[in-house]
Amino acid sequence: MFIPDATIKEILDKADIVAIIGEHIKLEKKGNDYKGVCPFHDDTNPSMSVSPNKKIFKCFSCGETGNAITFVQKFKHITFPEAVKYIGEKCGVSVNVSVSATQQNNQKFYKIMQDASTYYEFFLKNSIEGKVALEYLHNRKLNDAIIKRFKIGLASKEKDLLFNALTKKEDPCLPIDLIKCGLVNASKHDDYFDVFRNRIVFPIDDFNGNIVGFSGRIYTENKNNEPKYINTSENDIFKKGNILYNYSYASNDIKKKNRIFIFEGFMDVIAAYRANVLNTVATMGTALTDNHIKAIKKLTNNIVLCFDGDVAGITATKRALQLFLKEKMDVRIMLLPEGMDPDEYLDKYGEESLKDFLENKSISSIDYLYSLEERKLNISDINSVEIFKRNIFSYLKLFNSKALEAQVIKKMSKDLELKTEDIVKDLDNSNQVVEFETPVVTKKERNLTIKHYIKAENTLIKLALEKKEYCDIIARNLPFNMNIYVKKENRNIFWSIYDYYHMNHNMDYDNFYHSAYLTDEDRECLNNIEDNVILYEESDALKHIEECVNFIKRYSEEKKLTSISKEMKNDDEHLRMISELKKKTIRIKK
Repeated sequence: MFIPDATIKEILDKADIVAIIGEHIKLEKKGNDYKGVCPFHDDTNPSMSVSPNKKIFKCFSCGETGNAITFVQKFKHITFPEAVKYIGEKCGVSVNVSVSATQQNNQKFYKIMQDASTYYEFFLKNSIEGKVALEYLHNRKLNDAIIKRFKIGLASKEKDLLFNALTKKEDPCLPIDLIKCGLVNASKHDDYFDVFRNRIVFPIDDFNGNIVGFSGRIYTENKNNEPKYINTSENDIFKKGNILYNYSYASNDIKKKNRIFIFEGFMDVIAAYRANVLNTVATMGTALTDNHIKAIKKLTNNIVLCFDGDVAGITATKRALQLFLKEKMDVRIMLLPEGMDPDEYLDKYGEESLKDFLENKSISSIDYLYSLEERKLNISDINSVEIFKRNIFSYLKLFNSKALEAQVIKKMSKDLELKTEDIVKDLDNSNQVVEFETPVVTKKERNLTIKHYIKAENTLIKLALEKKEYCDIIARNLPFNMNIYVKKENRNIFWSIYDYYHMNHNMDYDNFYHSAYLTDEDRECLNNIEDNVILYEESDALKHIEECVNFIKRYSEEKKLTSISKEMKNDDEHLRMISELKKKTIRIKK
């Protein structure tokens, strides 16, 4: 949009730069100017100077400089026109900002979500239900200051309290808009009901600080086996690939520290905040996307990944590493001991210990990748040694650093008891690059157990819930056969999803969960899947389906192989069958 230069000049002439900057940082008068701690770097001594006469600010440490408009633009992470409009309103200058129909709709939805958040906060602090919820939060070590900072609220157990509150106020919201925002659903008889009921709710902001969704957590006895967490469904303003929890609030702290901690869940961010580590975000249970990377790169090139140490967490970490390394960013890995998450570590060891661990105990990316391969290394097995070398060489190509190569080769030489020059020759002859895919771990490599097959089943169920297209692909490749599934509940859940899609084009998770399709045992199993399975980028979904399907088929073949081997060890015909099944298993593994 175009804003006349005369309008911008009038705003800058009328704007009180000291008052505007003073809203965001503390300023003290020093002679004719004012001094303050710069918000754009990790400033300890006041290094920012604000001149009321020249109407400019300048940091003599990091070099940031500008006027009232550019300060607001940088501090609030908003566009130049938005900053002009913001300051224009403060000094009485009207600025007409033309926006598209989509932007107008989004602004309407942002206001609805803000009103909903305000209502949830009010209900938490001013209701009988809220007393119980507050006691729960306080027991979880979330004090009133933290509750206020993260705008935590409460959804009533009543069916339509939020719906009534928002549709019966002075400027009422339309029911259709509440449905589009993911706050309300409707039955076939136009009977409206709140999506979030009897849950503590955590608002979720987009990159610009607009509330675009909520995550609701059960806090009372879960008699109906409901999911521990439910989140706003994706819609026009809530898209997980464009959201990092706490990004807007933490932006200035990330810039100051020139480092960002990336967690998997928002409770990890809150735990870090309790330990006074403020430069943190969370991915909200989805894989990092290009949009995430771009948003992070605006603030810093220094990353600390803080994902779980299980198979899913390792896979997510490796894929995130690949994305960051492509952008030439520096990535370190933080793994808490004993498989703890930050909240558990904080409760056991305290705030100072967690702060120290986060800030000082991370390891380099290459050390992390090296340790993963080292776990599978059997130095007495030449094949294992060759696999180890090949994978480490591939990782080194991602870093493209001769200095790093030299360090790692020296370590490999010691660990493998091989000459350095021989490893260098092998490296020079290596041209394979590892793809960071779901790790299909063979029995020989890592004592494969049934739980790995169950993980593949769980992942397919999560994917089937995402799209009808994915569900149909899985159904075509995995027949309706009890023997091909490890868990009968997983088989029941998947085919229930399949049946649901043939009655409904799109998945309404809440409706599906409470439907007659599922038994109580199925719901308990589904809760575990929703809480623990993390999906990757949509572009990888089809490839991921193929990998999981092949993995599950392998279970079926190995099961038959074991059965035949036990029962008919000396029968020539069955020995032939064993040979054929072995060939099938090898093909699937490949």
